[in-house]
Amino acid sequence: MIPWYILKFYAQKHVKFTSGTVVLLILTLIFYSYLKWFLAVWSFVVGMAVTYVCVSPNTLLPNLLPMYSRKKKLSSQSDELTLMKTVCTVCGQRKCPRHRPELNILAFQPWTNLEIRQKIDQSLEEFFSIIFKEFVYTWYKDLSIDEEFADELRSNIRFIAAVFLRRAKKIDIPNLVIHKLVKAAIEHLDCCIRAKVHAEGSTDFQQCVIDYLGQDTHVAMWSRKAELEYLRRMAESLFPYILRPQALHSKSTCALLREMLAGSVLLPAVDAVANPDLVNNLILIFLDNTPPPVAKEPPSPMVPYLEAFAQPLNQNKSCLRLELKEVINKDTPELLYPFMQFLKSEAAVNVLQFCLACDDFNERILSPSVSQSELVELHNMAKDLYNSYCAPTALDRIKFDEQIVKELEGVIKGPPDGVVKLRTSTPLFKAYEHAYNLLENNFLPLFHQSDDYYRMVCGGRPGALSRNQSSLTNSRNNNSHRQAKKKEFGLSHFGNKLKEVFKTSSEDKTGSMDSLDDLDLPPAMTSATNVDEEMDDPLDLPDPPKHDLSTWRVTVPRIGARPDPDNPKKQFFVFIIDVRRVDVPEGVSERSNWIVARRYTEFYVLEQKLVEFHGEFDCQLPPKKTFGTKNQEFIEGRREVFELYVQKLLTKPHLKGSELLKRFLSSDKEEFTTGLFTDINLGKLVKAMPMKLVKERGQHLDPFLQAFFQSTEAPRPRPSKLERRGSDASQRSTSSEKMYSSLYENNAGCGFSGMTPSTAAPPIVTREVEGVFDSLIYVARHVYKVPAWFHHILMTIKIVGKNTIESYMEWYLDNKIEKLKQEHRVVSLIHLLRDTLFYDTDPPRTEAQKRARYKEVVAGSIDYIPKAFAAVIGTKSHVEGTKFILECLQQPKLNKQLTFVFLDIVVQELFPELRETTPSPT
Repeated sequence: MIPWYILKFYAQKHVKFTSGTVVLLILTLIFYSYLKWFLAVWSFVVGMAVTYVCVSPNTLLPNLLPMYSRKKKLSSQSDELTLMKTVCTVCGQRKCPRHRPELNILAFQPWTNLEIRQKIDQSLEEFFSIIFKEFVYTWYKDLSIDEEFADELRSNIRFIAAVFLRRAKKIDIPNLVIHKLVKAAIEHLDCCIRAKVHAEGSTDFQQCVIDYLGQDTHVAMWSRKAELEYLRRMAESLFPYILRPQALHSKSTCALLREMLAGSVLLPAVDAVANPDLVNNLILIFLDNTPPPVAKEPPSPMVPYLEAFAQPLNQNKSCLRLELKEVINKDTPELLYPFMQFLKSEAAVNVLQFCLACDDFNERILSPSVSQSELVELHNMAKDLYNSYCAPTALDRIKFDEQIVKELEGVIKGPPDGVVKLRTSTPLFKAYEHAYNLLENNFLPLFHQSDDYYRMVCGGRPGALSRNQSSLTNSRNNNSHRQAKKKEFGLSHFGNKLKEVFKTSSEDKTGSMDSLDDLDLPPAMTSATNVDEEMDDPLDLPDPPKHDLSTWRVTVPRIGARPDPDNPKKQFFVFIIDVRRVDVPEGVSERSNWIVARRYTEFYVLEQKLVEFHGEFDCQLPPKKTFGTKNQEFIEGRREVFELYVQKLLTKPHLKGSELLKRFLSSDKEEFTTGLFTDINLGKLVKAMPMKLVKERGQHLDPFLQAFFQSTEAPRPRPSKLERRGSDASQRSTSSEKMYSSLYENNAGCGFSGMTPSTAAPPIVTREVEGVFDSLIYVARHVYKVPAWFHHILMTIKIVGKNTIESYMEWYLDNKIEKLKQEHRVVSLIHLLRDTLFYDTDPPRTEAQKRARYKEVVAGSIDYIPKAFAAVIGTKSHVEGTKFILECLQQPKLNKQLTFVFLDIVVQELFPELRETTPSPT
C-alpha cells in the first residue's frame, strides 16, 4: 500500500490531475451500469500514475538495439608506451631498483613492432621528404654537404611520428567525438545564442560574442603573439613525451623543433582550419551523397613504420660509431674493457656476460668431434647459463620469452647427451639474439654518449686536476720545492695572472694592477686571493673517490618520530633510510648495513646542491611545501616518492663518487642543511673552524665562469624604454610575415593582458547536455524554437531511446572511421594534404566565389533537415535556425576560438599527463 502522505503530496502537486480523477470517480459511481467502459479509462489513468511515480525524468531504458552496439576499445596494459617506465627490459620486473627505468626498448625505438601498409608508408615518406626539401635543405645545403644532421633529424621525426601513432591508436574516437567535442561545440553555440540576445541590435556579431566571453576567451585568442606563444608552450609541454631522452638535453634541438612545430605547422594549420571558406567546403563534402571510391587493388603488405624514410643517406661508416661486433670482440680488449666498465655502472654487465658465455658454448658444441666427457661438461655449462640468467630466481636474470626458458629447462633437466639438441634447436640462439639486440639497441647508444667512451677515444680529460696532482706528488718528496710550488701555484699568484688578462693594449706590458678591486669580480673571488696564506696546502685537491655508490642499495621502509628541539612537547617525523652495501662481503669488519634518519627539508637541500654542482637531472622531487610538512600523513605520503628519488640517484654514473650523496646516506649526526655548503669567505671559514670542506666535482666552476664571462663583456647600451615581452608594439618588426593575417587581424586584440571580466551569467543549460540526443534536443529548443508540446515529446523519447540512439551513433562513427582507415583512402588523404600545402597553384578564391559557396551551403543545409521536422517547427523557424548556425561558422575569430578548444581536448586525450597543466602565454 502507498502511504497516505505520499498520495497527499502528489495530490497537492498536481491539482488538475487530482480534480479530474475525482470527477471520474463520481461519474463511475453515478453511471455504475457502464462500469465495463469506465474500467478501460481507469486502467489508462492508473497506468499513467504508476509510470509517473516509478519512472523519473532521469530514468533511461537500456539499448534496445544490441546489434548496433560496438565493442569498447581495450587499453593494452602489456604493450605500447604504458610500460615505458614501469617494466625493466633487462630483468622484466616492475619498479626494478637495479636497472635504469628508461631502458625500455620503446623509450628509444617507439616504432618497435609498429607496422602499416606499404603504400601508406610510401605516401608518408614522400610527404616528409618534401618537408625536408622545402624547410631544411633550403638553408642546410649552404652550410654543409654532410647528411649526418639530416639523418639525425629524420630519425627524430620518425620518433615523434611513432609516438603520435601509438597514442592515437589508443584513443576511442567515437567516444571522444560524441561526449567531448560535441559538448564543446554546443557550449560554443550557446555562447553565440546568449551573445546575440545580450547585444541585440549590434552589427558586429563576432565582436559581440568575444565581448560576451570576456575572460572565458581562450588565451591563444588574446592576440596573434599570444597565439604563437601558446603554441610554443604547448609544443614544449609535449617534448618530454615525443622526443628522445637525449634530445631533451639539447636546447638548440628543442628550440628548432619548437619553432618548426609552432610557427610552421600548428599556426598555419589553425589558420587554415578556422577559415570559413574551408569550413563551407567541409560542409559540402558532408552533404555530398556521392559514394566514396572503392579500392581497385588488393591491400599492400605490412612494413615497419617509416623504416625506409629513416634510413641514413650517408652510407659512409663513421669511425667514431663502433658496431657491437667490434666492441665485444675478445681480440680487441681495448674496446671490450671500457664497454664492460660502462655496463657495470649501468648494472647490466650480466647481459654482456651472457653473450660472451654463449659464444664460448656455441664454439665448443659446434665442434664436429665431441667426446662423452665434453658432453657432460657442456651440459654443466648449459646448467650454469640457465641458473645464472634464465631461472626465475636468478640474481642476474634476463627477461627472455617464456617458451625459450621452458625449452632450455627441458634440455638441462634431461641427460647430458641431450645437450646436442642445442645444435639444431632454436632456444639458445633466440636467447642470444635477444641479449645481443638489447646491447645493440639500448646500451650501445648510451655507451657512445658516456664518459667511458670519451676516455676510450680521446684518453683522459686534460685539465688542471691531473697536473696539480702530479705537482703535489712531486712536492711531497721535497719540502723546499713544495714551498716554491706553493708560491707559484697559490691563489694569490692566480689572481696576479688573472689581472694580466684584463690589461688593455695601451697599457705597459710590465705594469700591473695594484689590486683586484679594479675588477668587477664577486666577493668570493677577491677574498680568495689571500687564502694561500691561511691554508696548509692550496693544492689539497680532493682525492679520487674511495667509494662506489652504485653498489649501495637504499630503501625507505618506514617513518619515525623525533622530539622537536624547539618544543619538547611536540614531535616531527623523519624518513628512516635503510642503506645496504653489496660490495662488502660477509666477515669483513667494514659495516655493510646501517640506518639513517633524514628530515623532509634535507632531501630538498640534497637536490638543490646536486643540481648546483652537477646540473639538471631527469629525476626530480615533487614541489616543496612550506606548511604542513610535520604531519604524519603527509610524510608517509612522500615516503615512496623520496625512496624512488634516492634509488634513481644511485644509478647515475657521474654520482657514484659524490661526496654529497655519500654524506647524506652515511650519518645523520649532522643535520644536512645549506649551512654546510656556505662559501662566502673561504679564508675566514678555514681559519675560524677547522672543519672538513665538502668537495664536489664542479662546486665552484660555474660561478667562476659566469663572473669571468661577465667581466670580459663590454657594458650593454641601455635603451630609453624597455619593451615588455609579449607586448603588441611593433608587431611586424618583431615577428615574421606569417604573424600578419588580414582574416584574423590581431585576434581579440588585447595583447598579453587578458580579456576584461565578463558580465554574462555562466551557461547552466549546457551542463546537462551529454551526448548526441541531448545536443539535438538543445538545438531544437534554443535554435529552431520548437513548440512546447514537441519538446515534451522529445523528452519522453529520451527516456525510451536515448541509450539506443547514443549506441547507434557510436557504432555508426566507428564504422565510418574503419572505412576511412582503408589503405586507398588514407593514401588519397595524404596526397590531398600534400597537394594543398606544396602544389596548390590555383589563384586565391575571390569574394564572389566564396559567397557562391556559402549560398550553396545554405541551400544544401536547409534541404538536409527532414521535412517532417520542418513542418512541425514551421518554414520560418526552419530557415532562420539553419542560417543562424551557418552564420556562427562564418566568423573566422569564433572558428579559431572553437578550434583551440578542440585542439586542447584532442591534445589532452593524446597526452593524459597534460590534463593537470595548461600552457600559458604569460
